[in-house]
Amino acid sequence: PATIESDETAMLMARVEAYVAEVLVDIGDEVEAGQVLVQLSAPELQQRVAQHRATVETIHASKQMTLAELKATRSQNAMVLVEQTLKLSERDRLARLVSSGAIESQRLEEAEAALGTANAKIEKSKNAIEMVQAKLRKDAAQLAVEQGKLDEAESLTDYLKIKAPFAGIVVRRSVDSGNLVRPGQVDDTGALLTIAKVDRLQAVVHATVDVAAQLEVGGDVSFVADDMPDYEFPGQLSRTSGSYDDRTRMMRAEIDFDNPRDAATGRRPLRAGSYGSATIVLYSETLPVVPESALRRGVGGTSVVLVRDGACLITPVEIALERDGLVGISSGIEAGDQVVVKNPG
Repeated sequence: PATIESDETAMLMARVEAYVAEVLVDIGDEVEAGQVLVQLSAPELQQRVAQHRATVETIHASKQMTLAELKATRSQNAMVLVEQTLKLSERDRLARLVSSGAIESQRLEEAEAALGTANAKIEKSKNAIEMVQAKLRKDAAQLAVEQGKLDEAESLTDYLKIKAPFAGIVVRRSVDSGNLVRPGQVDDTGALLTIAKVDRLQAVVHATVDVAAQLEVGGDVSFVADDMPDYEFPGQLSRTSGSYDDRTRMMRAEIDFDNPRDAATGRRPLRAGSYGSATIVLYSETLPVVPESALRRGVGGTSVVLVRDGACLITPVEIALERDGLVGISSGIEAGDQVVVKNPG
């Protein structure tokens, strides 16, 4: 016995507390990855985003004004440096004249006072530049904080759109417009919608101990659904759990099947949740194997030509499996027997 399950199933839940503005899909609808399925509404989140964005813009404007102030302060500092250079040159010139007795020392004293005033202006200008630079650093820190708050608020508003994580079908809907939703746990009560993949499904079987030991990943498998008894889906064993269930003492095995749309009807042949039966080909190293050319096929059945004691014996056989030009025989001959492998007829 086998059950068809979706390759992937996702329960979609709210990440923020909000009201449901609109449910855009219903059960049975096929959706694409990234498609908006539910639109939530939380005006307080949008107001928070607007508030943080306004704060960020204010800090940007303040930063631009501070940059302009820094530019003006540096220009003023350059002018003061020029003035200082001139005053220094004037003081040195007057000092030479005083030393030669050409002028009175009072002129030199006046020049030194003017130079001191220029030096004071330089210090004041440097302090002003440092204050403006400190203000810039403060603006940068505030901007980083507010930008982080804005990014966080915008991330929360992104959660107001519940999107499909992959292409699939809506198999369950538990929400309507106007509902108040809150972040829930991963269970049926917290899910707004349940999405299941339909383009790729898997048949799940639970193998008993005697069969599980012989399961081989990649082995041939076929599945027949109860609602489509006349059609057989071929496949290969995809994976096994590798351990037995504590309650049932059985091993879970899965077979993947592609489930494309039928070109004529537009429907997919398999449906998740349907029941059926899987036939798994078991491989055994103890089976006698002969080349496919050794078989004699006819209306009376399949046989081989066994060579024993100088005689050819037409011996009926039962085929267990055929693979890659070799045939495993379940009964009729034993390992070590000689058979005709070329033109047995």
